[in-house]
Amino acid sequence: MTRTDAPEHAWPNTPRADTILTALAVGLAAFATLFVVAFVSQNQTQAQVLRRIELTRPARLQSAALLQALVDVETGQRGFLLTNDTQFLDPYERGRRDLTRQLQALRTTANNSHDLLAQTVRVEDSARAALDAMEHTLTLQRSRPLSRSEIARELSRSKIAMDMARTDARALAANVEQLIDVARAQNAASRSAIYVLGALLGILAILAVVVATWALRQERRAWKTTIKALSDAREAAELARAKAAASDLAKTRFLATASHDMRQPLHALTLYLSALDRRVQNTEARDIVKKMERAAESMVGMFATLLDLARIQADVVEPEISDFPVQEVIERLIAEHPGADIVARYAAPSLSVRTDPMLLERLLRNLVSNGLKHGGGSVRMVATPVAGRLQISVIDRGPGIAPEDQSRVFDEFVRLEGKGANEGLGLGLAIVQRIADLLDLRVSLQSTPQQGATFSVLVPMAPAVIRAAPVARLPAQLNGERVLLMDDDPNALEALTEVVRDLGAEVKACVNEEEARAAIDGGFRPHLLVMDLRIDGKLSGVDITNRLRAQLTPPPPAIIVTGDTAADTLASLSESGHQWLIKPVEPAMLMQAISRQLQDTEATI
Repeated sequence: MTRTDAPEHAWPNTPRADTILTALAVGLAAFATLFVVAFVSQNQTQAQVLRRIELTRPARLQSAALLQALVDVETGQRGFLLTNDTQFLDPYERGRRDLTRQLQALRTTANNSHDLLAQTVRVEDSARAALDAMEHTLTLQRSRPLSRSEIARELSRSKIAMDMARTDARALAANVEQLIDVARAQNAASRSAIYVLGALLGILAILAVVVATWALRQERRAWKTTIKALSDAREAAELARAKAAASDLAKTRFLATASHDMRQPLHALTLYLSALDRRVQNTEARDIVKKMERAAESMVGMFATLLDLARIQADVVEPEISDFPVQEVIERLIAEHPGADIVARYAAPSLSVRTDPMLLERLLRNLVSNGLKHGGGSVRMVATPVAGRLQISVIDRGPGIAPEDQSRVFDEFVRLEGKGANEGLGLGLAIVQRIADLLDLRVSLQSTPQQGATFSVLVPMAPAVIRAAPVARLPAQLNGERVLLMDDDPNALEALTEVVRDLGAEVKACVNEEEARAAIDGGFRPHLLVMDLRIDGKLSGVDITNRLRAQLTPPPPAIIVTGDTAADTLASLSESGHQWLIKPVEPAMLMQAISRQLQDTEATI
């Protein structure tokens, strides 16, 4: 019997096995395909995330470097402004170059990472605005040395722009960190998906975990390194800021001393010219001396104007409110300009006001000087009661002030084009506004081009008419009064000695406290002390004065003369109880102060 069916029964389960194997193969193939697709997809996603991190990460260091460049630029600018030392321009220029490089690098990074583009443009604009503000101040300083008030104002303006730039740069750095954190979170999610799929494949999952763990450790190590670098940079910036603050204080003290040293020769020149005027007889020579005196008076006037502004800004001026006839103030102003066309008109001659007489006189003096300078040499002053207040108007016949300029004529250092535009410092009307604010007065301006200008101030009227007491006439000569002078500057002391001696006083000149004590011990009994505040480089004039007065009976009055105009110095002089004058001192002012002190002393004996 043949076995023809044997092959059919040899693998009775073959179709099922094939199906299982096929299904298994298909399942494995499908799983492999899904794994490969998922793996490739996750790899692509991870590659995109990593690329985003790589494109964003440079912005972190670039923003930190940008902040440091801003600090360098600001440090150099402040150093040059406060010392006028060109060495500070080196760090400023390096900072500028670094700032430009970092802005270009940030723009390149932002072009590759659009999430940063808008904020990078903002940082770029604010940084360049801050740089322009600082360059503007340096341009002003290079053209001419700025005053302390100018430097303070320019530093304040550039600091606002710099603070905005720093704020934008920090915001950019924070955004960079946020983008990196988001990308890092996406990267972690992508790795987690790979771990899940890899866990089904055993060794591949283990290898993926090992690789991921290593990558994470590397990332954390890089993160810690970056954080430490940023922390070190922040600490360095804080240390630099503290050093800059200490340097600013030292420079402020230096400028106060330098101001004194610059006033000394002008003070001596003013006194020498006064002494020379009394000795020159030749007509041509006297004319030259008069011109020299006018030039010196112009410089003195500029110093006085700057001093007024500095004293008001330093809050060392305390108004002394009283009731007084306004006619006296106006007549004194007219007397100060002999030959000028000044006409006064009152609603009633007995009108009185309630305010500080000295400050009101200074305010009106500036308005009159402004009117004479810009108004064709002719001024009218009109006092009219208005709703319980007295309106004092100063009217000129000049070219007037255009409407677009009227809002800025009271700003500091504003000089309009035209006659007198190059005269003075442009501070007269600014001081008017400052005094008005201090006294709570309202100043107004009415002007039409080619029809003159009218400046008006409203002053509270006194509740009752006050009759002015007759003003005591000050003597023109000192008639042998004994005056002790002290100044450690030989030129200033010699010039002061000549002026006071020409006034008829018996003078003893000393350069320090030892010489003054020796003079007193030798029998010299002064009726008045005229003392310089800075002796041997120290602000010891008030202390020396008090010690000398304690040695004398009765203690003579004293006048302190100073070229130091720092706010704390002026405040301490105000508290000293002594009269004080600011260098350069005009001889007439010195004579008036000496005569008044001696007269007050006689009245109390």
